[in-house]
Amino acid sequence: MVTGRRILLAVLVMALPALGCAGDRPVEPPASVAEEPTTTTLGPESDVVTNGWVQVGDRTFDLAFTCYAPGPGDVVAIGVGGHPDNGQPVEALIQGFLGQPYVGVTVGGSVLYEATLDGPLEVFVHDGTISAGAIEWTRGLDLGSGLGERVGYGAVFVSCAEYEHDLPEGY
Repeated sequence: MVTGRRILLAVLVMALPALGCAGDRPVEPPASVAEEPTTTTLGPESDVVTNGWVQVGDRTFDLAFTCYAPGPGDVVAIGVGGHPDNGQPVEALIQGFLGQPYVGVTVGGSVLYEATLDGPLEVFVHDGTISAGAIEWTRGLDLGSGLGERVGYGAVFVSCAEYEHDLPEGY
C-alpha cells in the first residue's frame, strides 16, 4: 500500500506542472473560514492566493491547494507553490482515505518528505478543512525497513471552499 502511495506521489509530481498550466479556473478563496488566505509571492511577478500550508520541521510552505472528495469520507488535497527562500517548486499530497492516510511533500522536484511509517498519522476533515498534526517527517524513507532521516515534526492545514468530485487524471 505504501509503495502505491509513493508511486502515486511521483506520478502527481510529474503531472502537477501540466495541471498547473491548464489553469482554466483560479483557486477561489474560502467563503466562510475563520483563517483568511494569504498571498505568497513566488517570483518577481507572481502572486498566488494560498489556502493552506505544510510545516516540515522549522520550515512552513504556503501552498495553493485543490481539494477532491471522490467518495464518502475520502478526501485528497494537492498543493503547489514555491520555496520562500529560493523559489524552487513545492508540491504536497494529502490523502485522507479511510485507513490509508498519507502526507508527502516534494521540494525542487527531488527532495521528498513523508510521514514516518512507525508513527501515528491521522488526517482530519471538518467544516471545510483538512488537517493533520504531530506529523513526524522523514526524508529518504526506505519502504522495506521504514527508516529514513528524521527531519522534525510538523502539521498541515488546508481550507477547502469547494471539492472536486473526481480525482485528477492519473491518480
